[in-house]
Amino acid sequence: MKSDRRPLRSPSWRLALLGLGALQFGCAASSVRLISYKDPYFPERVEVRLSDCAYWTDPGGDIHAAARAGSLVAGQAVTHYLHVHIFWHPRPGKTWADQTTTDALLRYVVVAPDGVLVYCGTGFALPRKKLGRELRIDLELARLKLDSRSGELADIFGDFRLSGTLHARHAPAAAANLIREAELAAAR
Repeated sequence: MKSDRRPLRSPSWRLALLGLGALQFGCAASSVRLISYKDPYFPERVEVRLSDCAYWTDPGGDIHAAARAGSLVAGQAVTHYLHVHIFWHPRPGKTWADQTTTDALLRYVVVAPDGVLVYCGTGFALPRKKLGRELRIDLELARLKLDSRSGELADIFGDFRLSGTLHARHAPAAAANLIREAELAAAR
């Protein structure tokens, strides 16, 4: 049986994927900015608006925040996942700090019908509680690179910088589900 799915390899698909902010679901204030250095002479800047932002705190005090963005590209669903694991909590006057120290691990997963791209890296995450049960997380100076790739999907970002703001609601089950979805997609 022949599949009617077309491969997503054309330059117009890449531009559509990079301009992912077209279709949004809730959580409109959350967004990240990517600066792709795939071509070091002509860096590409992309803004991705994220939805379904949630976080939970593990028993050790680490914060796990997850978000998802989805859109249709050439009639096919493309999903981006971001998982931020904040593992270091500064204590003024007690914690030694260095300007080169990072405090978060980041995982960025792109899922398309033709394959999956997984980018990993480190950066700075500054969590701040807002009114209610929402957490604002400012992401700065994150550097990610391609960790794994499956299928026929070509690397679209290369090494890239990531910064932005997440407005995540305290929803442990929702955050765990988003992280699980990203892990299952990365494993296929």
